Amino acid sequence: MLDELLQQAKDLLGCQRQVRVKVRPLKTSIARVSFKYGTITVDPSVLELDEEEILYVLVHELAHLKAETTYHSSAFWEEVGKVFPENKARELEDSIMTKLHRRMV
Repeated sequence: MLDELLQQAKDLLGCQRQVRVKVRPLKTSIARVSFKYGTITVDPSVLELDEEEILYVLVHELAHLKAETTYHSSAFWEEVGKVFPENKARELEDSIMTKLHRRMV
């Protein structure tokens, strides 16, 4: 399922870079992206989310990759906005954080 959602997220963002996703426990976030290796790592708790929420997590991480920034800059939000309008992105982030009781970085 994750590979299919990753491909969907890449298609929605027009991301041509080869990216893979792996599941591994994370201590300080629910997901992170490696610019060097093109890898998105998600915490196993992410698998408890609805498909749309998982898609959002993947889009969020890909947006960091496409905008080439670890920050939530305007370029980052522009990428996210290609898939999720600001109000929908905030709604999904709130839902994800409520479900997982963690801080998304």
